[in-house]
Amino acid sequence: MTLLALLLSLAGFTALALAMDRHHHTATGARPAKRRKRLLQLAGILALTLAFVVAIAAWGWAYGPIYWLGLLTAGAAPALLALTYAPPRRKP
Repeated sequence: MTLLALLLSLAGFTALALAMDRHHHTATGARPAKRRKRLLQLAGILALTLAFVVAIAAWGWAYGPIYWLGLLTAGAAPALLALTYAPPRRKP
């Protein structure tokens, strides 16, 4: 359950980052369309919400939100590092 919540957090933050013009351009070499931005935002919010549900299911209401916040931090770190240090892609 912990791994699932962590992977959902990573996926959520990655989707939210790719919904931003700058990060999407860095990752793909193109600007996202409005529809794609909305879908990425929705996917990111849904993944973070599902991570919260998984954390509550695994640890209950007493500790679930606390673990969820820690997993959010652990999920955001790889996305942040990848967007910061990865070289920008050039469109062929």
